[in-house]
Amino acid sequence: MLRKLDIPSAEHGSTFEEIATLEQHVLWAKLLRTNDKMGMVRFDFEYNPWFMGNFTLFSLSASLGYEIACVIVFILRSPYYDYAISNPYRLKSSSLCIGNSFPPSADGLVMKTNLLPSQWIPFNVTSNNRRIFFHETSGNAQLNFQQCCAVESAAKHNPDRPVQVFLRPLVNYGCSVRPSTLFQSPPWLDVLSRYPNVDVILVNEDRYFAGTPLQDWYQKGEWLKSQHEVAHLSDYIRILTLYKGGGLYLDTDILTLKIYQGDMFRNCLVYGSGRMEVFSNGVMHLERGHWLSAEIIRLLAEEYDKEAYAYHGPAVVSEVMGRMCGVVAGHSNSNHCEDVKLLSDRFFYPIEAPFSHVIFNDHGNKTDKETLIKIRKSYGLHLWNSLSYVHQPVRIDSNQIFSVLARQHCPHTVARAADFPMK
Repeated sequence: MLRKLDIPSAEHGSTFEEIATLEQHVLWAKLLRTNDKMGMVRFDFEYNPWFMGNFTLFSLSASLGYEIACVIVFILRSPYYDYAISNPYRLKSSSLCIGNSFPPSADGLVMKTNLLPSQWIPFNVTSNNRRIFFHETSGNAQLNFQQCCAVESAAKHNPDRPVQVFLRPLVNYGCSVRPSTLFQSPPWLDVLSRYPNVDVILVNEDRYFAGTPLQDWYQKGEWLKSQHEVAHLSDYIRILTLYKGGGLYLDTDILTLKIYQGDMFRNCLVYGSGRMEVFSNGVMHLERGHWLSAEIIRLLAEEYDKEAYAYHGPAVVSEVMGRMCGVVAGHSNSNHCEDVKLLSDRFFYPIEAPFSHVIFNDHGNKTDKETLIKIRKSYGLHLWNSLSYVHQPVRIDSNQIFSVLARQHCPHTVARAADFPMK
C-alpha cells in the first residue's frame, strides 16, 4: 500500500527522528510495531523520475502475522540524486526492518552470506588475545575496496588467528537501509567468506557499551553532535574492545604485509612517525583487562571534547604513556613499563603522512622501486586513507604502489575489484 503523508516536525519527541545522513541527503525512518514480537519485512524500491519533488514522504506497510510499518522519507532534490544515479548499489535498494532483532544478551550478530538477518548468529565478546580485529564506524554497514583489502591481507597472512570485523548498523532505530545485494552476497562479504578465520559482526551498540565505564558517554550522545562523530566513536569503541576481549587492533587502512608473530607483537604500541613524538592508536595489541586500556578508558570517560579531533586517539594514548610509564617524546628508551613494548614507525608507518601520495602515484610503466623496497621491510602499511585516497583514485591494473601490493596481499579483493565502487 502506497500513500502520501504530511511530514511532521523533527524535533525531539516528535513522530520521526533523524537517523542518518549520507551524501548530504537526509533519511528519516520510524518503526511502528503493534506488539513486542520480533519480525522482519523486506521491500524493494527503484528509482523513478516521478519522485523528483521537493519533499515527498511515502509509507510502506506489510503484515507477517502482525503489523509492521516502516516510513521512509527521501529528500531527493539534493546531491543524493547524483549519487543515486551514479551508484548501481543505490538504484535498487532495500529497506530492511528487523525490529529489535539483536538478542538482548548479545553484543552483536555474525553476518552470513545469502542469509537474512534473522538467521545471523548471536555474538558475544570473549577473551582472545590472539585475535586481530577492525572497527568500521561510518555506519555504511559495508566495506569499500581498500577496507576489504586490508581485512583480507590480515586474514591471508595470519590464517591461524581469528579476524573479526565489527560494523556499525547503518540505522540504529530498528530500520536499516542497505543495498539489496546484501542478500546476494556483496563483494566484500563474499571475499571475506573465503577465509574461515574471519567473522563479520554487526554490533549491538547499546549492549556493547552497557555496564562499562563508557556507558554514560555513549548514552548521553554528546558525540553525536560532533563533526568528528565517526572518528570519536572509533576511538572509543576500539579501546573498549581491547579491554573487553584483548587482541590486535588494526585500522581499516592498514595493509598487512607479513605474519604477526613473536613476542614483539604482544602488549605493544607503535610510533606514528620517525620522530617518535606520538603513539598511533591505529595499531595496538593489549591483552584483555590490561591496565593500559583500563587507564585510557578511565580518562576517556572523564574527559570528552567534541571539538577535538585527535585528542581521544593518539594524544590520550601518548598522555597516559607519559604519565604512567615516563615516556618522553622522541626517546623510546625512556619507557619504564616492562609490560608495554614500543615499536618504531618502520613496522607499520614506513610512509609518513606528508608523503602519503606516493602510495597512489601512477608512474606509468615504472614502479617506484626504492619506495617499494622500503615498504616491504615493514609488517604493515598505513594507507593514510583520510589524506590520500580522496585525491588519488585506485587503478588496480596500474603500477601504483598500492595496486602492486594489493595484487599480492589481497588477491580475492582484487579479483572482485570491478564490483566495488572506485573513486
